Parts: sequence; structure tokens; C-alpha cells
Amino acid sequence: MRGISLEEIVATTKIGRRLLVALEEEQFEVLPGGIFNKSYVRAYAKCVGIDEDEAVAAYLQAAHETPPDTRVIAQQHASIHSNRPAQRSGFPIMPVLILLVVVAGGIGGWKVYQDRQNDRQKREAPSTPADSASAAPAIAAPAANSGQSSQGSTVPQSSQPSPASPAVQAASPTPKAASPSAVTTPARSTTAESGAASTSADTPFEVTVRPKDAAWVSIKSDGQYVVRGIIKPPDVRTIHATNQVVFFTGNAGAVEVAFNGKNVPLAGGANEEQVLVFDSRGVMPKTPSKTGTPNDAIPSRP
Repeated sequence: MRGISLEEIVATTKIGRRLLVALEEEQFEVLPGGIFNKSYVRAYAKCVGIDEDEAVAAYLQAAHETPPDTRVIAQQHASIHSNRPAQRSGFPIMPVLILLVVVAGGIGGWKVYQDRQNDRQKREAPSTPADSASAAPAIAAPAANSGQSSQGSTVPQSSQPSPASPAVQAASPTPKAASPSAVTTPARSTTAESGAASTSADTPFEVTVRPKDAAWVSIKSDGQYVVRGIIKPPDVRTIHATNQVVFFTGNAGAVEVAFNGKNVPLAGGANEEQVLVFDSRGVMPKTPSKTGTPNDAIPSRP
């Protein structure tokens, strides 16, 4: 009626000619059916300029199809959405749990570390003031005793041998018949002499030996032989020492001896033996206990 050819409808709706012919001739079994048929009808009606809803209603009447119930469509739509699985919430549960575990482990480790540090400080803590005060008198008592013994104020105690040194007791026994005064007096003199010796032990001095003729001499300086043999003029020997010098000669008349530059006279004559012991104060007396030189310290002439 409008003069629109079927080719124009095919070009406009993009629907195949065979399907459009089946629609015009009401051969609905050729059509795919369902919603596609109604879509074809709407496109055809729009192309030729007729009402689309009226064309769909005419198609349903001619094809003996009932229009869909809107209530059924709504129920189907609701059932589809109700059957969908519940969506997960966006809150990150697992990372939060892991973080809580890490924090709890860190707190537990810190507590264990603090407990160990406290135990170590308790073990390394210094002794209490009461302990140090009780230990002070024990330390001060030996110091006081040593000071008193060095000054000679407690001579009877220092002169008595210690029970822990039996060797000293055996070496210096005390006669049973000796009176207290006889025992105390040597102790005082020994203490005074030891104090004097300690003050002069480190003072350096020198002994000079100048031979006038051939003489055999033996000289010890601080316990070591420095000269031992025959010396002749003009051979002059100067011996330096800080503790003791022991001089021996077999020809006292042929040797001159000087202590710190001052001549020391020799009592012996030619071919006579002479022994002199020097310390920092000069020639020591010839008492064996004072010189402290045993018999084997004086060598014999070869």
C-alpha cells in the first residue's frame, strides 16, 4: 500500500528475505520463534510506518500465541536473583588475622626478652652494702697488722713463727730456756736492720779495684761474678751494683780498693787473702750473719 519493496525492507532491517517472506505469508514455523519473531515484527512495522504494538498484537493473534504475563516475568526475575550466591563482603578478614598473629608473637617475644634481661641483671648485681661492710674489716686487719709489724710496735707477734710455715719454724727454733726479753731483743734489732737495708737496697754504688802488681781476684756484683782471675796493672776494674759486692783477693798487698772514690785500706799484706763485702753504705762488718755470704761464696784460688 505504501509502495515499499521487500528489498528495501531487507536493506533497512538487515533481516533475511526468506524470513520476511515467511512473516508476510504467515509461515510462522519457518521463523526461529520466541522473542526473535516479535523483534522481526517490530522491525518490519517500523520500516513500513505502522504501529509496532498493534503489529505485535496482530502477530500474536495470527500465530495463536498469548502475550507474556508481567507478573510471571517479575516472579521469574525475582527467583533468578534469589538463587544467586551471596556476594562476599569487601572486608579483608585473612590479612587482619595474619596481622593479629604477628603482633601477638612480637609481644610474647618482647616479654620473654625482658624476663631474661631481668634475670641477667639479678645474677650480675653487686654484693649488698652489708656484705662489703663485713668484708672491709677482714681486709683492713691484715693491712693494720702489716703496718704495725713494719713499725715494730707489735714485735712479740711478728717474732712468733706462723703455724702455716713449719719450714720457718724448723729453720729458726727458739730455745726453751730463753726468757721473753732475750727473744724480743733480737727481733727488734732484726726489724730495724731490715728496715735500714730496705731503704738502702736500691741505692747504686761502685767499687774500684786497682792492681799494683799481679793479683788473683774474684768479684761478685749483686750475686753474679763479674771478675774472676789474675789482674795486672794498668788493668783497673770498676764494678757498679745496687745491693752487694763481694771482693776477694789472694794478694792483698798488691791491690788497692776504693768505695765511691774513697780508698779502703786492706789489712792483709803480700800473698795474703782478704775478703771485703760492700753495700750502699760501705764496707760491711765481717760477721757472717751480717754479711750474709756463705762459705762457698768466697772462691778458692785456682
